[in-house]
Amino acid sequence: MPLPDTVPSLSKSRYLDGLKCEKLLWYQYNAKEEIPPVDAATQAIFDQGHEVGALARSLFPGGIEIGGDYRDYEGALRKTAEAVKLRRPVFEGAFSHGGGFARADVLVPVGRSRWDLIEVKSSTEVKDVHVEDIALQKFVYAGAGLDIRRCELMYIDTSYVRRGDVDPLKLFARTDVTADADAILPEVAPRLARMMDVIGLRKFPPVPIGPQCHAPYDCPMVDICWDFLPARNVLRIARIGAKGWELLGRGILEAANIPGDFRLSGLQKIQVDAARTGKPRVDRAAIREFLSELEYPLWFLDFETFGTAIPLFDESNPYENIPFQFSLHVVRKEGAKPEHHGFLAEGKEDPRPALVDSLSGLIGERGSVIAYHSSFEKSVIKKLSEHFPRFRKFRESLEARMIDLEEPFRSLAWYHPDQEGSSSIKAVLPALAGKSYEGLAIAEGGTASREFLRVTYGEVPAAEREMTRRQLEEYCALDTSGMISVLDALRSLVR
Repeated sequence: MPLPDTVPSLSKSRYLDGLKCEKLLWYQYNAKEEIPPVDAATQAIFDQGHEVGALARSLFPGGIEIGGDYRDYEGALRKTAEAVKLRRPVFEGAFSHGGGFARADVLVPVGRSRWDLIEVKSSTEVKDVHVEDIALQKFVYAGAGLDIRRCELMYIDTSYVRRGDVDPLKLFARTDVTADADAILPEVAPRLARMMDVIGLRKFPPVPIGPQCHAPYDCPMVDICWDFLPARNVLRIARIGAKGWELLGRGILEAANIPGDFRLSGLQKIQVDAARTGKPRVDRAAIREFLSELEYPLWFLDFETFGTAIPLFDESNPYENIPFQFSLHVVRKEGAKPEHHGFLAEGKEDPRPALVDSLSGLIGERGSVIAYHSSFEKSVIKKLSEHFPRFRKFRESLEARMIDLEEPFRSLAWYHPDQEGSSSIKAVLPALAGKSYEGLAIAEGGTASREFLRVTYGEVPAAEREMTRRQLEEYCALDTSGMISVLDALRSLVR
Protein backbone atom coordinates (compact mmCIF):
# COMPACT_ATOMS: atom_id res chain seq x y z
CA MET A 1 0.00 0.00 0.00
CA PRO A 2 1.49 3.39 -0.94
CA LEU A 3 2.09 5.89 1.83
CA PRO A 4 -0.48 8.68 2.20
CA ASP A 5 0.71 11.66 0.15
CA THR A 6 0.70 13.76 3.34
CA VAL A 7 3.80 11.98 4.69
CA PRO A 8 6.96 13.57 3.28
CA SER A 9 8.61 12.57 6.55
CA LEU A 10 7.72 12.06 10.19
CA SER A 11 7.52 15.09 12.46
CA LYS A 12 8.70 15.05 16.07
CA SER A 13 5.17 14.62 17.43
CA ARG A 14 4.34 11.78 15.04
CA TYR A 15 7.65 10.08 15.79
CA LEU A 16 6.87 10.18 19.51
CA ASP A 17 3.39 8.82 18.76
CA GLY A 18 5.07 5.96 16.93
CA LEU A 19 7.28 5.19 19.92
CA LYS A 20 4.24 5.23 22.15
CA CYS A 21 1.89 3.12 20.02
CA GLU A 22 2.00 1.94 16.40
CA LYS A 23 -1.79 1.89 16.27
CA LEU A 24 -1.93 5.57 17.20
CA LEU A 25 0.66 6.34 14.53
CA TRP A 26 -1.33 4.46 11.87
CA TYR A 27 -4.52 6.35 12.79
CA GLN A 28 -2.74 9.70 12.59
CA TYR A 29 -2.12 9.15 8.88
CA ASN A 30 -4.88 6.78 7.76
CA ALA A 31 -7.93 7.59 9.89
CA LYS A 32 -7.17 10.91 11.59
CA GLU A 33 -10.81 11.96 11.41
CA GLU A 34 -11.68 9.15 13.84
CA ILE A 35 -9.32 10.43 16.55
CA PRO A 36 -11.24 12.55 19.07
CA PRO A 37 -10.33 16.26 18.94
CA VAL A 38 -7.94 17.70 21.47
CA ASP A 39 -9.82 18.37 24.71
CA ALA A 40 -9.75 21.66 26.59
CA ALA A 41 -7.27 20.44 29.20
CA THR A 42 -4.76 19.27 26.59
CA GLN A 43 -5.21 22.43 24.55
CA ALA A 44 -4.47 24.50 27.66
CA ILE A 45 -1.19 22.59 28.05
CA PHE A 46 -0.32 23.32 24.42
CA ASP A 47 -1.17 27.00 24.83
CA GLN A 48 0.98 27.26 27.93
CA GLY A 49 3.83 25.60 26.06
CA HIS A 50 3.60 28.29 23.38
CA GLU A 51 3.84 31.01 26.04
CA VAL A 52 6.86 29.35 27.63
CA GLY A 53 8.52 29.01 24.23
CA ALA A 54 7.97 32.66 23.41
CA LEU A 55 9.54 33.73 26.71
CA ALA A 56 12.52 31.44 26.17
CA ARG A 57 13.26 33.12 22.83
CA SER A 58 13.83 36.40 24.64
CA LEU A 59 17.08 34.89 25.93
CA PHE A 60 18.43 34.76 22.39
CA PRO A 61 18.32 38.31 20.99
CA GLY A 62 18.57 38.81 17.27
CA GLY A 63 17.00 35.45 16.56
CA ILE A 64 15.20 34.62 13.32
CA GLU A 65 11.78 33.03 13.61
CA ILE A 66 10.92 30.80 10.68
CA GLY A 67 7.20 30.74 11.42
CA GLY A 68 4.76 30.06 8.59
CA ASP A 69 2.04 27.45 8.16
CA TYR A 70 3.11 24.27 9.96
CA ARG A 71 1.89 22.25 6.95
CA ASP A 72 4.19 24.13 4.55
CA TYR A 73 7.17 21.81 4.84
CA GLU A 74 8.94 23.01 1.73
CA GLY A 75 8.52 26.68 2.62
CA ALA A 76 9.91 26.12 6.12
CA LEU A 77 12.89 24.20 4.72
CA ARG A 78 13.70 27.00 2.27
CA LYS A 79 13.43 29.75 4.88
CA THR A 80 15.60 27.81 7.31
CA ALA A 81 18.29 27.16 4.72
CA GLU A 82 18.58 30.91 4.19
CA ALA A 83 18.42 31.74 7.90
CA VAL A 84 21.27 29.49 8.99
CA LYS A 85 23.60 31.25 6.57
CA LEU A 86 23.26 34.40 8.68
CA ARG A 87 24.76 32.69 11.77
CA ARG A 88 22.13 34.04 14.15
CA PRO A 89 19.84 32.12 16.55
CA VAL A 90 17.07 30.39 14.63
CA PHE A 91 13.64 29.64 16.10
CA GLU A 92 11.63 26.72 14.72
CA GLY A 93 14.26 25.99 12.12
CA ALA A 94 13.09 23.16 9.83
CA PHE A 95 15.21 20.30 8.50
CA SER A 96 14.45 16.96 6.90
CA HIS A 97 16.58 13.83 6.68
CA GLY A 98 16.19 10.07 6.56
CA GLY A 99 12.40 10.11 6.86
CA GLY A 100 12.40 12.53 9.80
CA PHE A 101 11.32 16.17 9.89
CA ALA A 102 12.08 18.43 12.85
CA ARG A 103 11.76 22.06 13.83
CA ALA A 104 14.12 23.01 16.65
CA ASP A 105 12.84 25.38 19.29
CA VAL A 106 16.20 27.16 19.26
CA LEU A 107 19.38 26.67 17.26
CA VAL A 108 22.26 28.80 18.53
CA PRO A 109 25.35 29.35 16.39
CA VAL A 110 28.67 28.45 18.02
CA GLY A 111 31.92 29.67 16.50
CA ARG A 112 32.14 29.60 12.73
CA SER A 113 30.22 26.47 11.91
CA ARG A 114 28.75 24.65 14.90
CA TRP A 115 25.33 24.85 16.55
CA ASP A 116 23.75 24.19 19.94
CA LEU A 117 20.32 22.60 19.85
CA ILE A 118 17.97 23.79 22.60
CA GLU A 119 14.57 22.21 23.19
CA VAL A 120 12.19 24.23 25.38
CA LYS A 121 9.57 22.49 27.52
CA SER A 122 6.99 23.72 30.03
CA SER A 123 7.88 20.64 32.10
CA THR A 124 9.65 20.89 35.47
CA GLU A 125 12.17 18.10 34.87
CA VAL A 126 14.02 16.15 32.21
CA LYS A 127 11.99 13.16 31.03
CA ASP A 128 12.88 10.21 28.83
CA VAL A 129 10.42 11.39 26.19
CA HIS A 130 12.27 14.71 25.96
CA VAL A 131 15.54 12.90 25.25
CA GLU A 132 13.81 10.82 22.55
CA ASP A 133 12.53 14.06 21.03
CA ILE A 134 16.02 15.60 21.02
CA ALA A 135 17.60 12.44 19.63
CA LEU A 136 15.33 12.61 16.58
CA GLN A 137 16.19 16.27 16.14
CA LYS A 138 19.93 15.63 16.28
CA PHE A 139 19.57 12.78 13.79
CA VAL A 140 17.74 15.06 11.37
CA TYR A 141 19.94 18.13 11.80
CA ALA A 142 23.21 16.24 11.61
CA GLY A 143 21.99 14.34 8.58
CA ALA A 144 20.96 17.61 6.94
CA GLY A 145 24.50 18.93 7.35
CA LEU A 146 24.47 20.84 10.65
CA ASP A 147 27.36 20.27 13.05
CA ILE A 148 25.59 19.95 16.43
CA ARG A 149 27.95 20.64 19.33
CA ARG A 150 25.57 20.24 22.27
CA CYS A 151 21.93 19.34 22.97
CA GLU A 152 20.18 21.05 25.87
CA LEU A 153 16.77 20.88 27.47
CA MET A 154 15.42 24.15 28.83
CA TYR A 155 12.58 23.70 31.34
CA ILE A 156 10.86 25.36 34.28
CA ASP A 157 12.70 25.76 37.60
CA THR A 158 9.98 25.56 40.26
CA SER A 159 12.26 27.13 42.89
CA TYR A 160 12.05 30.45 41.05
CA VAL A 161 10.12 33.14 42.91
CA ARG A 162 8.81 36.05 40.90
CA ARG A 163 9.71 39.48 42.21
CA GLY A 164 8.95 42.20 39.71
CA ASP A 165 9.14 41.38 36.00
CA VAL A 166 9.65 37.73 35.14
CA ASP A 167 13.34 36.94 34.80
CA PRO A 168 13.67 34.19 32.17
CA LEU A 169 17.29 33.57 33.14
CA LYS A 170 16.10 32.44 36.56
CA LEU A 171 12.79 30.92 35.48
CA PHE A 172 14.44 28.37 33.21
CA ALA A 173 16.77 25.55 34.15
CA ARG A 174 19.03 24.06 31.46
CA THR A 175 20.45 20.55 31.30
CA ASP A 176 22.95 19.16 28.82
CA VAL A 177 21.46 15.92 27.46
CA THR A 178 23.92 15.39 24.60
CA ALA A 179 25.25 12.10 25.95
CA ASP A 180 21.77 10.75 26.61
CA ALA A 181 20.61 11.67 23.11
CA ASP A 182 23.75 10.22 21.52
CA ALA A 183 23.16 6.92 23.32
CA ILE A 184 19.89 6.33 21.48
CA LEU A 185 20.87 8.02 18.21
CA PRO A 186 21.65 4.70 16.46
CA GLU A 187 18.07 3.57 17.06
CA VAL A 188 16.45 6.50 15.27
CA ALA A 189 16.95 5.43 11.64
CA PRO A 190 15.56 1.89 12.04
CA ARG A 191 12.65 3.25 14.06
CA LEU A 192 11.77 5.71 11.31
CA ALA A 193 11.91 2.93 8.74
CA ARG A 194 9.61 0.76 10.84
CA MET A 195 7.18 3.63 11.36
CA MET A 196 6.96 4.28 7.63
CA ASP A 197 6.12 0.60 7.15
CA VAL A 198 3.39 0.86 9.80
CA ILE A 199 1.84 3.92 8.16
CA GLY A 200 1.70 2.02 4.86
CA LEU A 201 -0.22 -0.96 6.27
CA ARG A 202 -3.75 -1.54 4.95
CA LYS A 203 -5.04 -2.03 8.51
CA PHE A 204 -3.79 -0.74 11.83
CA PRO A 205 -1.48 -3.08 13.77
CA PRO A 206 -3.26 -4.93 16.61
CA VAL A 207 -1.73 -3.25 19.65
CA PRO A 208 -3.34 -4.30 22.96
CA ILE A 209 -4.14 -1.63 25.51
CA GLY A 210 -1.54 -1.23 28.23
CA PRO A 211 0.37 1.21 30.43
CA GLN A 212 1.54 3.01 27.29
CA CYS A 213 -2.00 4.38 26.88
CA HIS A 214 -1.27 6.89 29.65
CA ALA A 215 2.51 7.16 29.49
CA PRO A 216 4.49 9.21 28.78
CA TYR A 217 1.32 11.17 27.93
CA ASP A 218 -2.37 10.36 27.63
CA CYS A 219 -3.33 8.89 24.27
CA PRO A 220 -6.22 10.62 22.46
CA MET A 221 -7.54 7.21 21.42
CA VAL A 222 -8.24 5.80 24.88
CA ASP A 223 -12.01 6.13 24.40
CA ILE A 224 -11.75 4.19 21.14
CA CYS A 225 -9.35 1.47 22.25
CA TRP A 226 -10.85 0.94 25.71
CA ASP A 227 -14.53 0.86 24.72
CA PHE A 228 -14.67 -2.95 25.01
CA LEU A 229 -14.17 -2.78 28.78
CA PRO A 230 -17.26 -3.08 31.04
CA ALA A 231 -17.99 -0.32 33.55
CA ARG A 232 -16.77 -2.30 36.56
CA ASN A 233 -13.63 -3.60 34.91
CA VAL A 234 -10.47 -4.85 36.59
CA LEU A 235 -8.53 -1.66 35.80
CA ARG A 236 -11.00 0.31 37.94
CA ILE A 237 -9.84 -1.40 41.11
CA ALA A 238 -7.86 1.08 43.18
CA ARG A 239 -4.09 0.63 43.05
CA ILE A 240 -4.39 -2.49 40.89
CA GLY A 241 -1.31 -1.57 38.82
CA ALA A 242 0.39 -4.39 36.93
CA LYS A 243 -2.05 -6.96 38.34
CA GLY A 244 -4.81 -5.34 36.28
CA TRP A 245 -2.87 -5.85 33.05
CA GLU A 246 -2.14 -9.43 34.07
CA LEU A 247 -5.87 -10.07 34.51
CA LEU A 248 -6.66 -8.55 31.13
CA GLY A 249 -3.98 -10.74 29.59
CA ARG A 250 -5.83 -13.74 31.02
CA GLY A 251 -9.07 -12.55 29.47
CA ILE A 252 -10.65 -11.44 32.76
CA LEU A 253 -12.35 -8.10 32.18
CA GLU A 254 -14.92 -7.69 34.95
CA ALA A 255 -13.89 -7.17 38.54
CA ALA A 256 -16.64 -9.55 39.63
CA ASN A 257 -14.99 -12.38 37.67
CA ILE A 258 -11.58 -12.23 39.34
CA PRO A 259 -10.78 -15.71 40.71
CA GLY A 260 -10.88 -16.05 44.47
CA ASP A 261 -7.27 -17.22 44.61
CA PHE A 262 -5.89 -14.26 42.67
CA ARG A 263 -3.52 -12.22 44.84
CA LEU A 264 -5.19 -8.99 45.95
CA SER A 265 -4.74 -6.64 48.90
CA GLY A 266 -7.41 -6.48 51.56
CA LEU A 267 -8.81 -3.23 50.19
CA GLN A 268 -8.88 -4.65 46.67
CA LYS A 269 -10.78 -7.71 47.85
CA ILE A 270 -13.41 -5.42 49.35
CA GLN A 271 -13.88 -3.75 45.97
CA VAL A 272 -14.13 -7.10 44.19
CA ASP A 273 -16.67 -8.40 46.70
CA ALA A 274 -18.78 -5.27 46.19
CA ALA A 275 -18.62 -5.76 42.42
CA ARG A 276 -19.80 -9.36 42.84
CA THR A 277 -22.72 -8.54 45.13
CA GLY A 278 -23.62 -5.15 43.69
CA LYS A 279 -24.10 -3.93 47.27
CA PRO A 280 -22.17 -1.39 49.33
CA ARG A 281 -19.75 -2.38 52.02
CA VAL A 282 -20.39 -0.70 55.39
CA ASP A 283 -18.02 -0.75 58.37
CA ARG A 284 -20.20 0.93 60.98
CA ALA A 285 -17.58 0.82 63.72
CA ALA A 286 -15.06 2.67 61.55
CA ILE A 287 -17.68 5.21 60.52
CA ARG A 288 -18.67 5.85 64.15
CA GLU A 289 -15.01 6.32 65.08
CA PHE A 290 -14.58 8.86 62.29
CA LEU A 291 -17.71 10.77 63.27
CA SER A 292 -16.61 10.89 66.89
CA GLU A 293 -13.66 13.09 65.89
CA LEU A 294 -15.93 15.91 64.70
CA GLU A 295 -16.50 18.95 66.86
CA TYR A 296 -19.12 21.63 66.22
CA PRO A 297 -19.29 24.09 64.65
CA LEU A 298 -18.33 22.32 61.43
CA TRP A 299 -16.56 24.37 58.78
CA PHE A 300 -16.69 22.77 55.30
CA LEU A 301 -13.95 24.27 53.15
CA ASP A 302 -12.98 23.92 49.50
CA PHE A 303 -10.48 25.90 47.37
CA GLU A 304 -10.31 26.36 43.63
CA THR A 305 -6.86 27.19 42.28
CA PHE A 306 -4.89 27.72 39.12
CA GLY A 307 -1.22 27.17 38.43
CA THR A 308 0.71 28.63 35.50
CA ALA A 309 4.22 27.86 34.30
CA ILE A 310 5.04 31.56 34.18
CA PRO A 311 4.05 33.04 37.58
CA LEU A 312 1.51 35.84 37.30
CA PHE A 313 2.20 37.50 40.64
CA ASP A 314 5.06 38.57 42.89
CA GLU A 315 5.95 36.06 45.59
CA SER A 316 4.70 33.08 43.63
CA ASN A 317 6.40 30.08 42.05
CA PRO A 318 5.89 28.37 38.70
CA TYR A 319 2.90 26.02 38.85
CA GLU A 320 2.08 27.12 42.39
CA ASN A 321 -1.59 26.51 43.17
CA ILE A 322 -2.91 30.07 43.45
CA PRO A 323 -6.30 30.06 45.21
CA PHE A 324 -8.81 32.33 43.49
CA GLN A 325 -11.98 31.01 45.08
CA PHE A 326 -13.29 29.24 48.15
CA SER A 327 -16.59 27.93 49.36
CA LEU A 328 -17.31 27.69 53.07
CA HIS A 329 -20.39 26.08 54.57
CA VAL A 330 -20.89 26.32 58.33
CA VAL A 331 -23.07 24.04 60.46
CA ARG A 332 -23.20 25.56 63.94
CA LYS A 333 -24.69 22.53 65.68
CA GLU A 334 -26.20 19.20 64.76
CA GLY A 335 -29.41 19.69 62.83
CA ALA A 336 -28.77 23.40 62.22
CA LYS A 337 -29.33 24.87 58.78
CA PRO A 338 -26.02 25.31 56.93
CA GLU A 339 -24.78 28.84 56.30
CA HIS A 340 -22.83 29.55 53.14
CA HIS A 341 -20.00 31.98 52.50
CA GLY A 342 -17.99 32.28 49.34
CA PHE A 343 -15.14 34.19 47.78
CA LEU A 344 -14.37 34.63 44.09
CA ALA A 345 -11.56 36.96 43.14
CA GLU A 346 -12.33 40.02 41.03
CA GLY A 347 -10.00 41.86 38.72
CA LYS A 348 -6.54 40.90 37.51
CA GLU A 349 -4.58 41.58 40.68
CA ASP A 350 -3.18 38.86 42.93
CA PRO A 351 -6.26 37.21 44.53
CA ARG A 352 -4.43 35.84 47.56
CA PRO A 353 -4.36 38.87 49.92
CA ALA A 354 -8.12 39.42 49.67
CA LEU A 355 -8.78 35.69 49.96
CA VAL A 356 -6.62 35.43 53.10
CA ASP A 357 -8.42 38.34 54.74
CA SER A 358 -11.85 36.97 53.81
CA LEU A 359 -11.19 33.42 54.99
CA SER A 360 -9.51 34.38 58.26
CA GLY A 361 -12.45 36.64 59.06
CA LEU A 362 -14.99 33.85 58.57
CA ILE A 363 -13.66 30.69 60.25
CA GLY A 364 -13.92 30.78 64.02
CA GLU A 365 -11.37 29.54 66.51
CA ARG A 366 -13.33 26.41 67.46
CA GLY A 367 -14.79 23.49 65.59
CA SER A 368 -13.63 21.00 62.97
CA VAL A 369 -12.51 22.27 59.57
CA ILE A 370 -13.62 19.65 57.07
CA ALA A 371 -12.15 19.26 53.60
CA TYR A 372 -12.34 16.47 51.07
CA HIS A 373 -8.84 15.19 50.26
CA SER A 374 -7.56 17.68 52.81
CA SER A 375 -3.89 17.39 51.81
CA PHE A 376 -4.69 19.75 48.94
CA GLU A 377 -6.29 22.38 51.18
CA LYS A 378 -3.40 22.03 53.61
CA SER A 379 -0.86 22.60 50.85
CA VAL A 380 -2.68 25.75 49.71
CA ILE A 381 -2.87 27.07 53.27
CA LYS A 382 0.81 26.31 53.84
CA LYS A 383 1.84 28.30 50.77
CA LEU A 384 -0.38 31.20 51.80
CA SER A 385 1.29 31.32 55.21
CA GLU A 386 4.74 31.34 53.59
CA HIS A 387 3.90 34.34 51.44
CA PHE A 388 1.67 36.17 53.96
CA PRO A 389 3.09 36.05 57.51
CA ARG A 390 -0.15 37.40 59.00
CA PHE A 391 -1.77 34.12 57.95
CA ARG A 392 0.67 31.85 59.86
CA LYS A 393 -1.13 31.72 63.19
CA PHE A 394 -4.43 31.16 61.40
CA ARG A 395 -2.83 28.33 59.42
CA GLU A 396 -1.73 26.61 62.63
CA SER A 397 -5.28 26.79 63.95
CA LEU A 398 -6.76 25.40 60.73
CA GLU A 399 -4.32 22.52 60.41
CA ALA A 400 -4.80 21.43 64.01
CA ARG A 401 -8.55 21.13 63.46
CA MET A 402 -8.68 19.83 59.88
CA ILE A 403 -10.52 16.60 59.18
CA ASP A 404 -10.32 14.76 55.85
CA LEU A 405 -13.80 13.62 54.81
CA GLU A 406 -12.27 11.32 52.21
CA GLU A 407 -10.79 9.12 54.94
CA PRO A 408 -13.77 6.73 55.47
CA PHE A 409 -13.97 6.23 51.70
CA ARG A 410 -10.24 5.89 51.13
CA SER A 411 -10.14 3.20 53.86
CA LEU A 412 -13.33 1.64 52.40
CA ALA A 413 -15.27 2.00 55.62
CA TRP A 414 -18.01 2.65 53.08
CA TYR A 415 -17.68 1.53 49.48
CA HIS A 416 -20.23 1.15 46.68
CA PRO A 417 -19.42 -0.66 43.42
CA ASP A 418 -20.68 2.36 41.48
CA GLN A 419 -17.60 4.22 42.70
CA GLU A 420 -15.52 1.99 40.40
CA GLY A 421 -12.50 2.16 42.65
CA SER A 422 -12.56 5.93 43.21
CA SER A 423 -12.86 7.66 46.58
CA SER A 424 -13.29 11.15 45.09
CA ILE A 425 -16.31 13.16 46.09
CA LYS A 426 -17.58 13.03 42.51
CA ALA A 427 -17.79 9.25 42.82
CA VAL A 428 -18.99 9.13 46.44
CA LEU A 429 -21.67 11.83 46.35
CA PRO A 430 -24.00 10.13 43.84
CA ALA A 431 -23.37 6.63 45.21
CA LEU A 432 -23.97 7.56 48.85
CA ALA A 433 -26.17 10.65 48.82
CA GLY A 434 -27.89 10.46 45.43
CA LYS A 435 -26.55 13.85 44.30
CA SER A 436 -24.13 14.65 41.51
CA TYR A 437 -22.40 17.32 39.45
CA GLU A 438 -24.33 16.40 36.31
CA GLY A 439 -25.94 19.34 34.59
CA LEU A 440 -23.44 21.90 35.85
CA ALA A 441 -21.75 24.02 33.18
CA ILE A 442 -18.55 23.73 35.23
CA ALA A 443 -18.27 20.33 36.87
CA GLU A 444 -14.61 19.76 37.77
CA GLY A 445 -11.63 21.68 39.07
CA GLY A 446 -9.57 21.78 35.89
CA THR A 447 -12.42 23.39 33.99
CA ALA A 448 -12.93 25.86 36.83
CA SER A 449 -9.27 26.93 36.65
CA ARG A 450 -9.28 27.35 32.89
CA GLU A 451 -12.56 29.25 32.87
CA PHE A 452 -11.46 31.63 35.61
CA LEU A 453 -8.24 32.42 33.75
CA ARG A 454 -10.13 32.82 30.48
CA VAL A 455 -12.76 35.27 31.71
CA THR A 456 -10.40 37.14 34.06
CA TYR A 457 -7.34 37.63 31.88
CA GLY A 458 -8.83 37.18 28.42
CA GLU A 459 -10.92 39.44 26.23
CA VAL A 460 -14.42 38.28 27.11
CA PRO A 461 -17.76 40.16 26.88
CA ALA A 462 -19.03 41.36 30.25
CA ALA A 463 -22.21 39.25 30.07
CA GLU A 464 -20.23 36.08 29.40
CA ARG A 465 -17.82 36.89 32.20
CA GLU A 466 -20.66 37.32 34.70
CA MET A 467 -22.35 34.11 33.57
CA THR A 468 -19.12 32.15 33.97
CA ARG A 469 -18.52 33.62 37.41
CA ARG A 470 -22.01 32.47 38.48
CA GLN A 471 -21.17 29.00 37.17
CA LEU A 472 -17.94 29.00 39.16
CA GLU A 473 -19.81 29.92 42.32
CA GLU A 474 -22.39 27.20 41.71
CA TYR A 475 -19.72 24.55 41.20
CA CYS A 476 -17.60 25.49 44.20
CA ALA A 477 -20.64 25.71 46.47
CA LEU A 478 -21.63 22.17 45.51
CA ASP A 479 -18.23 20.93 46.65
CA THR A 480 -18.96 22.02 50.22
CA SER A 481 -22.72 21.41 50.27
CA GLY A 482 -21.93 17.97 48.86
CA MET A 483 -19.67 17.34 51.84
CA ILE A 484 -22.58 18.10 54.15
CA SER A 485 -24.75 15.63 52.24
CA VAL A 486 -22.06 12.97 52.46
CA LEU A 487 -21.60 13.51 56.18
CA ASP A 488 -25.37 13.37 56.80
CA ALA A 489 -25.56 10.12 54.85
CA LEU A 490 -22.74 8.62 56.91
CA ARG A 491 -24.55 9.55 60.10
CA SER A 492 -27.77 7.92 58.88
CA LEU A 493 -25.89 4.65 58.39
CA VAL A 494 -24.94 4.35 62.07
CA ARG A 495 -28.00 5.71 63.84
